[in-house]
Amino acid sequence: MENFDYWDNSNDMCRIDMDSILEYDISSFILQAIFDSANEGLIVTDENLLIKKVNITTVKILGIKEELLYETFLSDILKEDVINNSILTGESYFNEDCSFNINGNRIRSIINIIPVRLRGKNIGLVLSLRDTKNLHKLVNNFAGYKASFTFDDIITRNQQVKLLIESAKKAAKTDCNVLLEGESGTGKEVYAQSIHNYSSRRNAPFIAVNCAAIPRELVESELFGYEKGAFTGANKSGSPGKFELADGGTIFLDEIGELPFDVQSKLLRVLDNLKIVRVGGSYEKSIDVRVIAATNRILTEEIQNKNFRGDLYYRLNVMNLHLLPLRDRKEDIELLAQYYLTKLNMKNPCEPKYLDPSYVEKLKTHNFSGNVRELRNILERSYYLCEDSLMTSKLLAKIKSVVTHTHVISEDDETVHVAPREIVPLEKVEERCIIDALKFCDGNAIKAAELLQIGKATIYRKINKYDINIKVL
Repeated sequence: MENFDYWDNSNDMCRIDMDSILEYDISSFILQAIFDSANEGLIVTDENLLIKKVNITTVKILGIKEELLYETFLSDILKEDVINNSILTGESYFNEDCSFNINGNRIRSIINIIPVRLRGKNIGLVLSLRDTKNLHKLVNNFAGYKASFTFDDIITRNQQVKLLIESAKKAAKTDCNVLLEGESGTGKEVYAQSIHNYSSRRNAPFIAVNCAAIPRELVESELFGYEKGAFTGANKSGSPGKFELADGGTIFLDEIGELPFDVQSKLLRVLDNLKIVRVGGSYEKSIDVRVIAATNRILTEEIQNKNFRGDLYYRLNVMNLHLLPLRDRKEDIELLAQYYLTKLNMKNPCEPKYLDPSYVEKLKTHNFSGNVRELRNILERSYYLCEDSLMTSKLLAKIKSVVTHTHVISEDDETVHVAPREIVPLEKVEERCIIDALKFCDGNAIKAAELLQIGKATIYRKINKYDINIKVL
């Protein structure tokens, strides 16, 4: 290859090989391709923290033109002590929760900082960053935060329910807030998940929150997150709340009527401006979340009793879906019973079981105060108590869960009023359940443990505790 002359500023003539230049250019392109292929954002600075190199992912995360970043000092957009500490001390930092300030917007990221040293001197930093929005989506997938039900899972012959499903589908195509009202056991979460999966947010997170299950003092931090050191016992790096985890997707606030009154005003503010402030924080973060709330309370009465804010009710109640109790859709009882029986037959490898018409007819006479959840409970108990392949009406007389207040479905299809049952010690109930399960499984303790949903070691411990003789069962 031909050589050529090159004069530098000192007027010293150098002989440069053209093959070396071409080889250098190819290596440079390869390094740039590797740099841009990284899933994480990458930033390289000099010793003064002036940004010298970024990759495409960084530009996407920060939402700023690449050429503008090359005119920027890292310390101007990332005001964190760890940046200066790293360049001064040469210490590396990992999984730091930090926020970039870009054109007045705060972009929260998880960063790693690695100092670059040459001949014992720090000559710059390499910083990797991950967008918390994508990180939260990944965490949600691993943690099981997802919607599995669709409208196809709602089984019905009832025309009112069919109309309700159509209304829910229309609501799903919008981003408006939805309030699901109905008794316990009517399937409010099934509708919430179905709305999410029918919407444009189906590939984004679905976060379900039971407002009644969170201790009062932790509600705010659970919903909106907290900063590091916000309170005693807080995670030293802070923690995102459920609204942040749901960013881009749907948050389902179940039992919204149980939300403490003082937190209701903060939730109202979030719904109004779609911004959250972490506990102990001082800045607002914009979020993109669709809210579905559910309650088995009558919220208009709760408003009159000063237990629920009227303004929050109207903010949530943009689209209202009132779910029918099972007693108002009797035609669905046989359909649902057959559906759950099919699932049980698939789950259990023993001989399949079938519903006798007498069983279905007696089932239809029940009030079902627990709705679909109670129906499923009754059917499962009947299934495991049934000793042959046909489930008849006689099984229902044996099932205690059919007792509702002071009446029970009797063997002769009449309602028999009875006095409240004798209170039995919990250990006696546990012993009886274990014996029944062992009898059903012909003394097979492992199968009995699976039916009772307890561990193998646990059932053997209980058998010894209650001195149960498997051989004589």
